[in-house]
Amino acid sequence: MRQSLCLLALLALQPALASDRIPDWDGGEAYVFSYGPMGPLRMGKVAADGSVELKLPAVPSSEQTLGDTFPSCLESGEPMVSEPLASFTPTSLFLAADEDAVEELGSLELVSSQEVLDWRSSYGQGNAAAGSWYQYVNVSQAAALQAECMLPTYTGEGDDNFEQVTDYAVQFQAGWNLMRNEITELRAGPSGKQYPKHIRITVSDDVPGDARWLFRPRAE
Repeated sequence: MRQSLCLLALLALQPALASDRIPDWDGGEAYVFSYGPMGPLRMGKVAADGSVELKLPAVPSSEQTLGDTFPSCLESGEPMVSEPLASFTPTSLFLAADEDAVEELGSLELVSSQEVLDWRSSYGQGNAAAGSWYQYVNVSQAAALQAECMLPTYTGEGDDNFEQVTDYAVQFQAGWNLMRNEITELRAGPSGKQYPKHIRITVSDDVPGDARWLFRPRAE
């Protein structure tokens, strides 16, 4: 009975897993991995019909901390996180054709739209789009991340610049969390190019309805 209760408690601490199909998938069965300091970390698999099944594994302790990942933007220099020494393990998902991750196929992204993926794939050089991208992260203990960060941003279009605002309203639980990064406001440069003006970062208890898996093939 105690073992069953412990299992239920563990499951309750896990975030909801995104379950969907990759549109127009023709890569057959594949395996989901994340890049990690100790090598590829197995995260799940993709069925021949494109259905994604994630299985979040136990994560070895990471030297990366919340304080390293989210350095203070506050004038006082005080930490933005309540537990800056907590271990933090982000994920960056990719697909491989084999269980040893030798034949890498490309990246797997959980986003709200193709436009958001296109902007992320351009490393910020393309047009930004309102919407969200999501990331599974593992934290060694519960922690809060609360701050509003202002960043002077120059667009490279002459002297054009603006203040980009990132609003952190994050409550991490110990274990796996699904982070949501949402562009809520855009700003047009002189050329008409769109830039993210306001970004809100939270943790989602459930997989939002707009979240979907999209695949980006590896560049040759």
